[in-house]
Amino acid sequence: MGLLATGLGTAATWRAATTRDRLTFLHATEIELRSVEDQFRTYAALLRGGAGLFAAHGDAVTLAEFRAYVDRIEFQSLYPGFLGIGFTPTLPAAERERFAARAEALGVPSFRVHPSTDNPLISPVLFAEPPNPRNQAAIGYDVMSDPVRRDMVERARDSGQPAASARIQLVQEIDANKQAGFLVAMPVYAGGGVPSDLAERRRRFLGFVFGAFRANDLFNSIVAARAEEDAAFAIYDGAPDEATLLHRSARATDAVAGRLTREATLKLGGRTWTVRFEQRLSPRRASALSEVWLIGGGGLLATALLGFAAFRQRRTQDEIRRLNASLEARVQDRTRDLREAADRLRQAGEERARMEEVLRQSQKMEAVGQLTGGLAHDFNNLLAAISGSLELIEARIGQGRSKDVAKYIAAAQGASKRAAALTHRLLAFSRRQTLAPRAVDVNRLVDGMLDLVQRTVGPGIDVRHAGADDLWPALVDPSQLENSLLNLCINARDAMPDGGRIVIETQNRWIDRRRAEAQDMPEGQYLSLCVSDTGAGMPPEVVARAFDPFFTTKPMGEGTGLGLSMIYGFAKQSGGQVRIASEVGSGTTVCLYLPRHRGEADGDGSVPERRPMAPAVAGETVLIVDDEPTVRMLVSDVLSELGYTAVEATDGAGGLRVLQSDARVDLLVTDVGLPGGMNGRQLADAARASRPGLKVLFITGFAETALFDNDRIEPGMAVLTKPFAVDVLAARIREMIAL
Repeated sequence: MGLLATGLGTAATWRAATTRDRLTFLHATEIELRSVEDQFRTYAALLRGGAGLFAAHGDAVTLAEFRAYVDRIEFQSLYPGFLGIGFTPTLPAAERERFAARAEALGVPSFRVHPSTDNPLISPVLFAEPPNPRNQAAIGYDVMSDPVRRDMVERARDSGQPAASARIQLVQEIDANKQAGFLVAMPVYAGGGVPSDLAERRRRFLGFVFGAFRANDLFNSIVAARAEEDAAFAIYDGAPDEATLLHRSARATDAVAGRLTREATLKLGGRTWTVRFEQRLSPRRASALSEVWLIGGGGLLATALLGFAAFRQRRTQDEIRRLNASLEARVQDRTRDLREAADRLRQAGEERARMEEVLRQSQKMEAVGQLTGGLAHDFNNLLAAISGSLELIEARIGQGRSKDVAKYIAAAQGASKRAAALTHRLLAFSRRQTLAPRAVDVNRLVDGMLDLVQRTVGPGIDVRHAGADDLWPALVDPSQLENSLLNLCINARDAMPDGGRIVIETQNRWIDRRRAEAQDMPEGQYLSLCVSDTGAGMPPEVVARAFDPFFTTKPMGEGTGLGLSMIYGFAKQSGGQVRIASEVGSGTTVCLYLPRHRGEADGDGSVPERRPMAPAVAGETVLIVDDEPTVRMLVSDVLSELGYTAVEATDGAGGLRVLQSDARVDLLVTDVGLPGGMNGRQLADAARASRPGLKVLFITGFAETALFDNDRIEPGMAVLTKPFAVDVLAARIREMIAL
């Protein structure tokens, strides 16, 4: 068996080496073929770009403009093997002299058409870049004077596609180092594009952008040298012959010719090139002979060792058989013990998993009960105020006592604003509120709030600000940061009923990886805003629940329990973190960590003066799409009072029918959540397919992140969060239409 395996292994190694050489050769030929095809497509695309320049500007393109175009595409560094690129117009032979004057006006000095021919049309080379001696030798050469070149021009003109010439000697060959070459012409038509029929293509033909190639320079630059180590090749323009040879690989002195050959064709630019490949055996590739000797010799040695091992094994089998008789009994006993232990562990694990699931469910229901109970309590209070105020308004109007209506209206508006604030805090806790971040100097923001904080906490508490020099700016919503700071100062005041001291401190912080993992935040540069008090402090169990929504240690009616949860949500949504350090009897420190902003802080923005609602311009139309009739009624009434034409729709399908009609629509105002399977964002996208410039204002009770899924808002779109004031809605509509 050992000898048989050795023979088979040796044969398989020899066969594998032969297959490897064949696959290596085929792989190298495919690389060379694809390299030539890919480079031809690249150069055709480059010529197409040049043709676009002349199609757009006609005969007004100057030499300086064309040279600037060639410089911008980094012609010489990015396109090796490309001798030159140029432009050749086609015109009647009678305009030869007048065109020479025109060429000098375009920046080509001493222009002369040559050689003289009897052709009715001439195609003199007007531009040839880069401006080296070879390309300058082609200026003025009449391409139509040569039948081979004329065939290329006519094929390009009639097909509208790039056309390659047959093998030629380029006009640029002005020294002794001459190579076979070819041209590629890309047609240029008046007005751009390729006309649909042949007669129109010939009538609108202006000329062509050409590329000149020296075959040896081109193929040596685009075919990988590593591929040529395994496959030499020769390229012919048509049938293989010395007269049609374009390029032949240089023979490496250390390479040996193999026995494999291959012939393939390439169709490029209307020409058929034949490529012949010959295998090369490079010294870089190891011979298979050493592998054959290794397999054969190693197999014989392994056979001898296996024979000796078999002899030794036979002597030990009897002893092993005796040991097995006693070992099996011990293994059975041990297996039984292990199985019983595994059963006990499995049962204990199942019981523990069941208890953990019961505990998780209990904690979840406790959190849900606390959240829903707090929401129900606060919203029932607010709804009672709103509902009661509206009922009293209705009663007073029915009694004719209109002078009492104002206070009930104020009460209802105040309750609705508190309800909006409560919703805003819930969104902040869930990190789904709509933020308006900008670069903020936090020291300046704190300085501007010190008076407000001092008035809020009262004279019995000393408020101090310890601001760091050269504090980094932060990219945050300044109003949310002000709310958070004021909330923290109010909490500190409540912890010091007999007075004390509040210190507001800012610092630049580097958070390394170890500390970042401990504080559940990314490592990096942050600025910290810390509020410290000298109050009673909190025990660890209170600190652990401080950020839970509706959790509060204050007496009933003195707090909602959403303050710290809102601050936590705002910090996380801004990319930062908030942490509490507290000890009973030693006070509390709450620190906001905000990521550093790489840029300058914005200047103080003045609050715009509230102006009256601007009326509409005659004929301006707004489409309102909302499934809530009350919202549609309110928005429609506001628009009507301002002079707009208001069109209503209850769902996305109805709104889309209006937008796909010929009706005038200056602005689309739509809710996000709509019935019928099409939401507001999908409606806006579908509408912009037929009305690309349509302006869209989303009015939504959702957060902006829920609407755009981390995408940036598109130009001409804006978001207004419900609930909103009527004057804010009117101002936003006027602002959107005026864009």
